[in-house]
Amino acid sequence: MLDDAFTYGGGATSLIAVGVWLWLARRAVPSFESFVKGFDDELRLGATADERARSARWYQIRQAAVALTAVAALCLSIGLAIPD
Repeated sequence: MLDDAFTYGGGATSLIAVGVWLWLARRAVPSFESFVKGFDDELRLGATADERARSARWYQIRQAAVALTAVAALCLSIGLAIPD
């Protein structure tokens, strides 16, 4: 029963992680205007506080996706390692 909980829980978590990664990949493609703007100010020295906060939020979302993927891999490995 414990192995099933880890296996199916890890499987569900991995599906959620894949969804988050796909959403991040879709959002990663910038428009031409934002690409040119980012190229002109690569270090973001002219960024407003709003833009810095948005960048910090995206960093947190990327970190959450990495953590979710790690938890899914751990749960799946535990669930598959426990004998039936």
